[in-house]
Amino acid sequence: MILALVVVFLIALSLSFIEERLSVTDKLIAYLLMGIALIFIAGTRGIYDTPDSWEYEDMYYAAGSGSILELANEPTFRYISITLRGMGFGINALFFVYAFISVPLHLASFWKLSRLPILTMVVYLSYYYQMHDLVQIRSSIASSLFLFAFYFYANKRKLYALLFILAGTLFHYSAAAGLLLFLFNDKEWNAWQRWAAYLMVPIGIVFYYSSIDISYLIPEGLGGDKLEAYRKLRDMGLEDEQAGWALKGNLVIWMNVCLFYCAIIFRNTLQTACKYSFLAIKVLGLAFVCLFFLHNVSAVLASRLCDYFEVTSIILWTAAVYAFYPVIAGKVIINTVSSIRFVLSMLFYAMAQLTMK
Repeated sequence: MILALVVVFLIALSLSFIEERLSVTDKLIAYLLMGIALIFIAGTRGIYDTPDSWEYEDMYYAAGSGSILELANEPTFRYISITLRGMGFGINALFFVYAFISVPLHLASFWKLSRLPILTMVVYLSYYYQMHDLVQIRSSIASSLFLFAFYFYANKRKLYALLFILAGTLFHYSAAAGLLLFLFNDKEWNAWQRWAAYLMVPIGIVFYYSSIDISYLIPEGLGGDKLEAYRKLRDMGLEDEQAGWALKGNLVIWMNVCLFYCAIIFRNTLQTACKYSFLAIKVLGLAFVCLFFLHNVSAVLASRLCDYFEVTSIILWTAAVYAFYPVIAGKVIINTVSSIRFVLSMLFYAMAQLTMK
């Protein structure tokens, strides 16, 4: 699995430097072939190859049993699991089904959102494919649907955006947070809003390392059982393994923080290159709000929501190549960053794999 993923990443990386010179047909063929490879990589992995996979095996065989483990999952997961088991398939069939839905949706959204879809695929492979399609498979479909919601919302087709967000909740309940997209517009921030954005991360870090739990500001009962369950996980010390990398050592997050500030500074250049940039900057800011201000409510909840919204950073990383002249220099820089993220992600999951064994 690791070797196959490295090969696909290197092929995408190489093609990204010349994709403007490729014909639409050649680009589409390469794009589809790499997509098929990614589906097979996700579908054929072993349960101990990535974190969470062995837990998905437990959930897969618990579906339909009426257990507490089953009740925590969405109806789509239970229906797919029961159907596949009834046909005599094992856990890899589940991985294939989710990958068969998620990977094409992601790649189709990149084709719509980006002028350089192969470069966008490189950014996706550097972190999000590994995190979602190989680990958080339910979140993966939800995030791909959110990218489509983002696309339709930016193009003033808000009903379609709403439908895609609601569809995402069928695969992961946290996708309901995607409704926050409707709080934003695609206009440039004014001066005071930009200053607020600049201060967001420093103030957020203070909240992150404090013991302030803002969930108690929510009226009793409004948060539902899910919020109370997150609190219990936190209080029992059972959420650390699911919360992802610690903030101070999470270079992926800090790379996106740097992207956020640079995108604000060069916002007009990025907007000229990609009309979705203003909106993507705002959604990335929302991801940081979730990460920093919800951490003391639940590290798991904060991490999941950050990842869900942060997927739009893929758009900004791709558009960032146009902030450099010549563009090839921008590609070298963005691909170098993507390569670093890819290696770090691979090392993280390799270490997690050792602990599982």
